Amino acid sequence: GPQHLGHPEIRDRGRHHMHALIATDGSDVSLDAARRGVALLRPTHVTLLSVADTSIADDSGAGGFEGNLLSPAESERARNAILAEGDDEIASTEQAMAIDPVNVEHRVVEGSAGPMICQVAEDLSPDVVVVGSHGRGFLKRVVLGSVSEHVIRHCTVPVLVIRAEHD
Repeated sequence: GPQHLGHPEIRDRGRHHMHALIATDGSDVSLDAARRGVALLRPTHVTLLSVADTSIADDSGAGGFEGNLLSPAESERARNAILAEGDDEIASTEQAMAIDPVNVEHRVVEGSAGPMICQVAEDLSPDVVVVGSHGRGFLKRVVLGSVSEHVIRHCTVPVLVIRAEHD
């Protein structure tokens, strides 16, 4: 009978340690993936990752048109604005997930989404990487289809791809 199982929550606590690295760009697709990923995996620890493409802020004119030059101060402001956007994306993703914020770590890194997600996965060795996939069309910053494809192909950690339900 079931009586030998003891208290499920106590048994579970010893067995179930899961660290999920969840990539987000703040879009509905990402929020949906984070929400469904957490419900499915019930991770004990989550790292929320936003990859900020700050390359636009580096345009201090190497080969650019004269009119496009950013002064160092403007470049720094642009970079800070892009990084701040990453913080906002993480905050909204965290609100979408049913998990205690105490167990959530925030990370904003700079670079190209696919490679950087794999890089962070390499550094942190989570149990699983969660990415949303839009399948088609442009989102705010990236085509998530190509990002999830890159992550599946190059990540050494298991990857959970959650396709948008409303495709």
